[in-house]
Amino acid sequence: MELWRQQVCAMGRVRFLKLKHEGKFLRSILLFFGIFILPILMIFLQFHLWENSSNWEISAKSYCLPTEEKSQNKLANLLILNDTGSEIEDIISALRTQNIKPEITLEKNITSIPLHHGAIKISLEDKSYRYTVMCSTEPINCFPMLMNILSNTFLRLFNSTERISIWSEPFYNTQNPEVRNEVFFICLTYMLTLAAGLPPHFVASSREDHKLQARAQLRLVGLFPSAYWCGQALVDIPLFWTL
Repeated sequence: MELWRQQVCAMGRVRFLKLKHEGKFLRSILLFFGIFILPILMIFLQFHLWENSSNWEISAKSYCLPTEEKSQNKLANLLILNDTGSEIEDIISALRTQNIKPEITLEKNITSIPLHHGAIKISLEDKSYRYTVMCSTEPINCFPMLMNILSNTFLRLFNSTERISIWSEPFYNTQNPEVRNEVFFICLTYMLTLAAGLPPHFVASSREDHKLQARAQLRLVGLFPSAYWCGQALVDIPLFWTL
């Protein structure tokens, strides 16, 4: 057994040195990897770019004018219709803490008010505030944006420093479990194909020993046949699973 162990270690060392100095084997492995790994990388890159382009945060800064800027073409002041009959300074202050510039009006006829992206009407019924959100027909995601502004305003009124964020995912959602399963099975198929294509490369490297009758010569000098194959496997199997 000690002789067999020494022969296995010796064959493993010879196999390792042979693969290390054999440029043809390394080139074929790199080419094989390039052909099969590149599509997987392209799939992951495509999904990554898809997620970044299709999902975005719906925030007030995309529609409402910030407090420290002047009027711009795509932005407008957030219109506040005060129908409470009293001051609403606490609500206005809560809006300004969100970097939103509100425009307060007492006009009840909204059609006579210049065009705004959205408006919030605040009225008083039975000593309770009632909020009504109104949007223009042009801007998309206006209603969720106004609801998000109201939610963060309520947080400010309750002295909370937290912030609620909302996101839009209008296209194919790659976080869907079904989509993730599809990607997993595609990658698994590629991995199995890659794994099935690796053994011939190891076999091709061992064929040179057969042509040179190296195994027959080693057997003549007392090498155990099992030691020859176990020594080969000692290097090939870990290398295969590593790849």
